[in-house]
Amino acid sequence: MKQDRIVEPVSLRNAEPEARAVLDRLRRDWAKVPVSFAFMAAQPKALEAFATYAKEVIYNGPLDPKIRELAYLRTAQLAGCRLCVANHAAAARDVGVEQAKIENIDRSADSGVFSDLEKAVLRFAEHVASKPGKAPADLLAELHAGLGNDGVVALTQVIGLANLFSRFNNALHTYSDADIG
Repeated sequence: MKQDRIVEPVSLRNAEPEARAVLDRLRRDWAKVPVSFAFMAAQPKALEAFATYAKEVIYNGPLDPKIRELAYLRTAQLAGCRLCVANHAAAARDVGVEQAKIENIDRSADSGVFSDLEKAVLRFAEHVASKPGKAPADLLAELHAGLGNDGVVALTQVIGLANLFSRFNNALHTYSDADIG
């Protein structure tokens, strides 16, 4: 496997005790520890706090898991993180998102497979992940009506987290094509 890394992740074998302890806890707490975390272990205290935040946003938030994964997947597509797209397409399937939705997510506005709420979620993900300025008020109102106040906040957190992971992975070359399966 050819890796184009210049910046290297923290190796569990060679990790300082504090980083090793954090990585060991993450391995126990997460089904699969994101590769990004091995890089973030360069700052173990920050990683520990961030991982707690990320786990709460992804696994314990108020969003329907299908909505969460659609938003995450679209954000990862927009950021161009092939690893995040592959991981979250699989996660979307795992929570019951239909394959037709996964395949048409970038054409959601013109596709009949998405509900109006799902289309709004995807438009919001596109705005937050790739457009400057405030989200359109009518879009926020539509999301508020469909998801409630806490749901819109959680959706925004998911999109922000997906954007951070995607851009972090791409910036540091955390994966190679061989890692995507």
